[in-house]
Amino acid sequence: MYNYRIQGGKQVNNNLSSKKSIKYKFQIPSQKLPCSLAQKVRSPLWKSIIQSIEIKKVETVLDLVKKIDQQNGFLCLPHPFIENLDTFASKSMRQGMCNFVFFSDSTNHNQWILCQCTSFIDAIFTESFSGKHKSSANDGVILNAIRSIFNGKNKISSRKYGTKKATFSGYLLDQKRPYHHFYDQLKWIVYLQTKRPIVSSNSFFVPMHFKKLASYKKNIPTFSLFPLVIGSNQLGMELDQYCEIMEQVVWKDSIKRWHSGTIRYQWNQVFKKLKKMFSKSNTLTLWFGISAQKRIWVEQEDFLPTLVEQLMPWFDSFVFMIDGFTEYEDSNHVSLRGSKAAPVSQDLDVVDSIREKLLPFSNITIMNLVGQTYREKIQQCQSIDFFVANAGAGQLVPHRFCRKPGILHSNEKHCVFPTGINESSVKLVDKSLVKDVGNLFAKDKPDQKVGSGLISYSIHVQIVIDMVIQMLNLDKQAIIPENE
Repeated sequence: MYNYRIQGGKQVNNNLSSKKSIKYKFQIPSQKLPCSLAQKVRSPLWKSIIQSIEIKKVETVLDLVKKIDQQNGFLCLPHPFIENLDTFASKSMRQGMCNFVFFSDSTNHNQWILCQCTSFIDAIFTESFSGKHKSSANDGVILNAIRSIFNGKNKISSRKYGTKKATFSGYLLDQKRPYHHFYDQLKWIVYLQTKRPIVSSNSFFVPMHFKKLASYKKNIPTFSLFPLVIGSNQLGMELDQYCEIMEQVVWKDSIKRWHSGTIRYQWNQVFKKLKKMFSKSNTLTLWFGISAQKRIWVEQEDFLPTLVEQLMPWFDSFVFMIDGFTEYEDSNHVSLRGSKAAPVSQDLDVVDSIREKLLPFSNITIMNLVGQTYREKIQQCQSIDFFVANAGAGQLVPHRFCRKPGILHSNEKHCVFPTGINESSVKLVDKSLVKDVGNLFAKDKPDQKVGSGLISYSIHVQIVIDMVIQMLNLDKQAIIPENE
């Protein structure tokens, strides 16, 4: 239908140009990318793909991604602005939140760059025009990333660009923000049921059945892709069938070893010790999410001490699992746990402050989850009764993956997956009871206009405590007599 194909690996001439190094020049705007890509492209394939992203038509984009995933040989895609011209991937470069795939024709001319961020295509850079579509990621994210690759210039050496057709080595499953990792990338790669390897060195979560790093000869050029279709933000943060499948895979994959015995046994031993510590068994196990980087609930350090004071008539002991920054699951990052490496150390400071404020109470156990992996946190979340967490990435483990009851909170504007809040087992603090306080980390300009994702906020602790009492039906339960 469109000028799209994958070239087989039998082609003899793999070279795209001579060995002579030249400089390729690209149009890199200084501040903003024009969002007229859908109107500018000449290729029917690219016009269809871009328009489908803009109108949220998943199937068209997913069909192209499936074909690329299932084919062997060299990737051949039409030039976006020159009709009937085949171009070939020569390499890819990962920077910031973006992946850049470099293309040339068979003579190493008519170069162009495909930029991936949250969708399969977010921007295109060529020698004559560069732009994005209406649903693309933030201009600053894209432009800062490509400037870093080009060292602030708009030229790049052919040696760095690549002069041979490259083999598709696998997928980069390594977005730096958990929300984008799971809902922009992992949900699509799970649905693809790909046999391609994961070639990332950093990842928040990779299902155990996926193949890891493939080995390629050093003299064979390769490129990698983000497993993207249309970004979650672009789809309106809707929890579609692809999200549901991914969340189930993450949960089941995490508790496999839990059910196998080793981890479950160790965890049960911990709770046996806790029961011995407290003579009575009426214990509340609460998951409490904190943040020290952005969207901070400014009263977070005062919440648990106040909660204990008011819930002691119903509970004789408390176990608090305090959640914060989540580490990559790669073993080479274990050294960050408990270290002074930010942002782990920032969250640990908050945990220490809460721990100190809880010292007057003898019936408290604190379990610090800061710096653990998603897999570890999901395993430990199985035993909680209730959660209180922010409505961003902090909700992923207790709410989305483990489906526990609880309370979500955020600033006046930000909320991830509002359609997933059923207002029965999971409730969001009423926005009318929230007061934004600005970006606490903006130097000398706390009131400057910033995205909703950075704005911290104030919610009186009593508001959340009243919600806990109501959702646990404590107001209808008998109070524990003091002499028991």
